[in-house]
Amino acid sequence: MSPNFTLHSRFGRVLSIVVIAAFAAGLLVTAGQGRWLDALQVAPVFGLLGLLTWAMFWCPNVRVTESGVTLRNVLRTIEVAWPEIRRIDTKYALTLETPHGTVTAWAAPAPGRHAVFSAVRQDGKNLPESSYLAGTVRPGDLVTSDSGQAAFVIRSHWEQLRDAGHLDAATSEFTKLRVSWHWRTIAALVALTLLSVLTTFN
Repeated sequence: MSPNFTLHSRFGRVLSIVVIAAFAAGLLVTAGQGRWLDALQVAPVFGLLGLLTWAMFWCPNVRVTESGVTLRNVLRTIEVAWPEIRRIDTKYALTLETPHGTVTAWAAPAPGRHAVFSAVRQDGKNLPESSYLAGTVRPGDLVTSDSGQAAFVIRSHWEQLRDAGHLDAATSEFTKLRVSWHWRTIAALVALTLLSVLTTFN
């Protein structure tokens, strides 16, 4: 069965909505009071902070398809084919070890201390075999967490391919990871940073 799964950080999306809405409300209130110059002066700063929030918490995701795993992080997207995956870890966040280096998913962090304490025994049961280390699992493998949910899907399909012999002595056609930089986001961040500096100190 081919996987078709995309994970966005639930906390990140809620945070993005709250923060961006607060910035927009601040601008509207300032403009509504007739303080147009003040609104124009803080607009680049609010725009910069809003864009950072959008790039850091709304856009990142983990996408699992028949061809492999794609990690969309803050400034770049990384594609990893199934034969390139050597190990899946969740110590701090979903991490894929490959012959070309280790890549981490910004959208799938390991759970915080509160989430670990509130977990129940059932959250650590019936996981893919490669989740267990000496009979136990990391907190980041709990399916109630973003890292655990993504790791569950990836490990399940990866183990299916491995057990079917599709990964035996498999070598990827790629000699390095496929990385796509988010140049428009980077350019917008640079432009808003410069504009914020100019409006703040003038």
